[in-house]
Amino acid sequence: MEAKKLDVPTDALLDPLSSRWGKVPQETIGLEGTPVQLQPSRYVRAKWSDRPTGTVRSLGVRAVHNGRQVLFQLEWGDPTQDREYADRGFPDAAGILFPLNGAARLQTMGSPEAPVNAWYWRADSDLARNLVASGLGSVEGAGDGRLTARSAWAKGVWRVVLSRPIRRPQKTPAVRFLADRTVQVAFAIWDGGSGERGGIKSFSRTWRELRLER
Repeated sequence: MEAKKLDVPTDALLDPLSSRWGKVPQETIGLEGTPVQLQPSRYVRAKWSDRPTGTVRSLGVRAVHNGRQVLFQLEWGDPTQDREYADRGFPDAAGILFPLNGAARLQTMGSPEAPVNAWYWRADSDLARNLVASGLGSVEGAGDGRLTARSAWAKGVWRVVLSRPIRRPQKTPAVRFLADRTVQVAFAIWDGGSGERGGIKSFSRTWRELRLER
């Protein structure tokens, strides 16, 4: 996967519906449900033991940078716009995951020796949070990651843009983008209307290589 270099202001690219995104190649990524048996909560394992996980099975991803910011546009089908907590429902959400040392196991959200960094958006706040994890059930906030998110839902389709400066925030666990090397990336989607939250989600089961176009 390549983040195309565009000479476009960041504000324009933050618009999920901007026509600029239509000129960027989109990669379609297959998603699968997370394995219930790996969930650390006994309650979650029991509740989902006879239910399928991973409602969303396909995700469209575009990646760009303008020399200052790295931005991803995520696009997926969802017949309902879930922005609030409701009866048996939760807000829709999306995440972009990066290993912090290049050796993290994706299925377990990293490990104490190989943690991961996540950019997390949730529809009820429409903000992006910088998170780290060192294994299932260990997700926690990681300070100011200088992340930005914008979202739009129309005609059964979510479009969400997540962005961060190329320069890594100081004193904050965060992925490092360098022009001369690739980083690994993975994606996750939560369908709140189906009751998905926490470790119950759709995710891309393998890391993908991402590089910034020079």
